[in-house]
Amino acid sequence: MNKRTERLVQVIELLADGEFHSGEAIGAVTGVTRASVNQDIKAIQALGLDVFKVVGKGYRLAMPIELLDVDDILKEFAQRGQKPLKLHVERIVSSTNDVLRSYLKQGPLEAGETLVAEAQTDGRGRRGKRWYSPYGSSLYLSMYWPLEQGMAAAMGLSIVAGYAVADAARQLGIADVRLKWPNDVLVKGKKLSGILIELEGQAVDNAHAIIGIGVNINLPTMVEEYVDQPWTDLQTELGQRVPRNLWVATLLATLSDALEEFKQQGLSPFVQRWLAYDNLHDRAVTLLMGQTTIHGYAKGIAEDGALLVEVEGEVKRYHAGEVSLRYDAN
Repeated sequence: MNKRTERLVQVIELLADGEFHSGEAIGAVTGVTRASVNQDIKAIQALGLDVFKVVGKGYRLAMPIELLDVDDILKEFAQRGQKPLKLHVERIVSSTNDVLRSYLKQGPLEAGETLVAEAQTDGRGRRGKRWYSPYGSSLYLSMYWPLEQGMAAAMGLSIVAGYAVADAARQLGIADVRLKWPNDVLVKGKKLSGILIELEGQAVDNAHAIIGIGVNINLPTMVEEYVDQPWTDLQTELGQRVPRNLWVATLLATLSDALEEFKQQGLSPFVQRWLAYDNLHDRAVTLLMGQTTIHGYAKGIAEDGALLVEVEGEVKRYHAGEVSLRYDAN
């Protein structure tokens, strides 16, 4: 981080308690003038935090935030019987996938090594779409996973990651969580989480996967200006505040278990489990493949993670990256 970003993070950490802090007090801690503090507050608001000012009292957040903490997360993670995990926590990054990839270029990473961040300035989803990433209101996570058998071993990785997020949400108490192939996590038809898996390496030799996951926890209302589809978050669905560090530990434990099982047994154990969350099964769907439109009925997933669609009485397979999908109007 540059010095300005470091100062913004310092101010946010002061404000995280939800109490009032005067401009003079903030300036004393950060070493800048009150005028500069005012500019910093505007920059913090641009990161998605709701900060307001009261004359005579100073600045405060609309509500306190639980900042991500390595020790708290790893303590919760260990209590779930997990093996040690190397975890990095950053405040503001371009994107967690990009930063974890930069770590990989510097030297070998451990299987399961993970980066989580409070905010992203250049987050992205599938098909290059921007992933709006306000500070402290969602989870932005990237995990490294080696593919010793090459990229062919990545078939189904999206399925496993999507299943893990859905199952972790169920553990938190969301009973009606669903999956839209290949890995969108929905609640009541609204998007809760998105997953972006990026691969590097050789098709038949060692390769690397970076599993990027974004989960909405408590999004600010301003998100409606940036998101062009129905969305929801954990706090809305549960009707109560979500402990962020506990949630990260829960997801990491579920994802770690799923990936280890995938490594040992392949996708087979997940095919039937997927059906319990499948939001498309037996529903009419439309597949868009370039200029070609195909109508059919979703029939679950194949043993390699392909989407099964019944078209004119014949069940056919479609793989991620080849198609986009939407519901038929009827």
